[in-house]
Amino acid sequence: MISSSVKTSALLAILVTLLAGCSSTEMEKQHHLSMVAENRASLLASELPIEAGPLSILRATANQTTIEIMMVYNQEAKGAKPIDQVLKTSIRAYCDNPETKKNLDVGLSYRIKMRNSRGQLMADELITSQRCSQQSQ
Repeated sequence: MISSSVKTSALLAILVTLLAGCSSTEMEKQHHLSMVAENRASLLASELPIEAGPLSILRATANQTTIEIMMVYNQEAKGAKPIDQVLKTSIRAYCDNPETKKNLDVGLSYRIKMRNSRGQLMADELITSQRCSQQSQ
């Protein structure tokens, strides 16, 4: 007859193996998402700078599974809208665009950092699939 300590040890070994397998799969997923973020940021960066009126997109980089986008907004420019309005419109555009929405749905996120023409950070917003879902309600 098998002793209870042997049964407990065997059960513990099985649980450790299962947990290690799960964490390995999660690590592979995170690594894959990091590579996708890096690729997407490189594609965006190759098209920069982009200027649209008082808004300039100057930099796109990847930080793990987040694509970070640095913008400069000249609030003093003629026809410039309030920065809050520009930010809300930008977030809505990321949530509504089919390509970025697909990236958000697989686990990537976007971080918009907006500076004024003096270089001061005016906004630092993280856009995730969850945030888009909350926004559409």
